[in-house]
Amino acid sequence: MSDRPRWMTIFHPAVTWPLILIVGYLFLVAILNLLAAYNNFVTQSSFVMVFGNLISVLLYALPAYGLTKLKPWARFLELALSILSVISGIFLMLQGMLGMGVLTIVPHGLIAIYLLSDTCRKLFTVKPDIQ
Repeated sequence: MSDRPRWMTIFHPAVTWPLILIVGYLFLVAILNLLAAYNNFVTQSSFVMVFGNLISVLLYALPAYGLTKLKPWARFLELALSILSVISGIFLMLQGMLGMGVLTIVPHGLIAIYLLSDTCRKLFTVKPDIQ
């Protein structure tokens, strides 16, 4: 019998706590975007807004799921999205939306820093055979 809690079985056995926090954040944002899509659909907002929210759900949920299984493509995808989000946050700050910019830069910057760390890089290159 494993000493891991049952809820941890959704994660690869080698997943670290910082990666679990990142996955939790990404799934939370995906769920919030799904709720926003539903709200926009119910209030009969434009199709573009609903479609944009649904694309955002995929852009957050897909790498989150891949990170739970230590898939290298998920690390690269999330790293690219985090870097783009940091750049987007900088533009928001330059446009005078300081709070929004900070709320974008801080989490995505921290995610990018962790995904670039040696600990994370090793995690995705050498995986134990335990499944």
